Parts: sequence; structure tokens; C-alpha cells
Amino acid sequence: MRALLAAALSAATLSCGGSAAAPSPLAAQAVAAPFVSAHFTFFYTTLDTANIGAVAQAVEGEYARILNDLGAGPLPTVQVHFYPDHQALEAAVAPLVGTVPSWASGLATAVDQIHLMSPNHPAYAPLDRMLSNLVHEFAHCASIRVNARIPNNPRWLWESVAIYESGQFVDPRTLAYMAGGRPPAFATLNGLDNTLVYDVGFTIAAFVVSKGGQAALDDLVRNNGDVGATFGVPLQAFEREWYDFVRARYGV
Repeated sequence: MRALLAAALSAATLSCGGSAAAPSPLAAQAVAAPFVSAHFTFFYTTLDTANIGAVAQAVEGEYARILNDLGAGPLPTVQVHFYPDHQALEAAVAPLVGTVPSWASGLATAVDQIHLMSPNHPAYAPLDRMLSNLVHEFAHCASIRVNARIPNNPRWLWESVAIYESGQFVDPRTLAYMAGGRPPAFATLNGLDNTLVYDVGFTIAAFVVSKGGQAALDDLVRNNGDVGATFGVPLQAFEREWYDFVRARYGV
């Protein structure tokens, strides 16, 4: 089953990992035979030959937890496609999503499709960073399984869930706008060209869990971020409560 993607860049499954500019191509090629693990099939490159087993193990280790966290049912085998350069990634997904920003290292295009820069590309070092991005994209797949309408709908929740489930925490004390009492409005985070969600998404999801338990994250995904239906409060009040939570928990 493929996610319903909005025209231009509904590839809002874009991951936060990546460099400021697309890396130049390396002398790498696709490996003919895929690597198959329990729940994933990896179409990888010669950059990944030495550690593809460890890469698969890293995401397999998070598989059951993420499905349980989000209340997702069984997924079909997830196909993971690695690319040696950003140009190859763009060419592969352009028919589905259009242009991919140079800062994006990957995206999930369906419940069973992940496209990602090679985790061993030197421009994206260290490896742990890209393994985290792989888990991030898998969390998107699980979210699609819960609600096929959730991709970027709303984006603040879509990305927050994946950021939280992949442990991509950014200390809000290091963010001048958060420390200065200027938290971004969720409407701002919904912009496809706005990257602030990658800074604050973890704390948004952590707030949801603190407010209603892990099941609340699942409920909010099913409700497409309707906090009124989920928690009985308007969005503006929810945003204020989130910032109060951040200040209390992290000492902002």
C-alpha cells in the first residue's frame, strides 16, 4: 500500500539527516544481490558491503518496539534502498515526490519503501547518525501503517513521532529561540521548507507521551494531530502546555 502523497513535495517523509549541500558522487555501485533480514530487504551499494549485516541488525533491533509504541499492525517486508550520491537518490524518487532538498538524506515513500543515502557515505558520518535516520524513516513507515493519511498531515506530528522514536533529541537549552521564550508555532513547523521541527520534534512527542502515555501518540497519529479530539484542548492551549513542559523538564 502506498501513502497518498500530495503533489509537489509530499515527500515530507524527508529525514533530518544530511549535509548542507548534496555530496558529490563516489566511485560506488549497487550490489547485485539484496541483503535480506527478518523484516527488511536491503538494496545496498559497495560502500555498505562490509557492514550491511550490522546496519540491518540496528533497525531490526528497533522494529518490535516501534510497532508496539505506535500500535501498528504487521507491516509487509520493508524495502530499503541505499544510494551512493544525492543525484541517484533524487532520480529514484522524483517520479513519486518531485524535488528532494539537498539537506535531506532520505525519505519513506510508502509503508514498505525507504530511500536513504548510503549510511557509509563519508559526507554523512558518523555511521550512528545514519542508522538513526534509518530508524527515523522506519518510524514513518509504521505511522503510515497506523494512518495512511498521516504523511505531513500535519507535518509537526509526522516528523515529531519519527524524531522521538529514533531518539533524535536536541537539548532545547541549546536553541536560542527556545531559551529566549520564542517557541515556534506548530503552523510554522508545518512548512515543508522549515527545518525547526527537527530541533523541537522530540520534545513535542515527549510532551504528548507525558500527557497521555504512549498510547496518546498512537491516538494523535490516528486523529491526524487533532489535539481537540485527542486531549480536549484547542491547539493554541496545547502549544502553550508544550512549552511549559519543556521549561519544566529541561530547565529552559
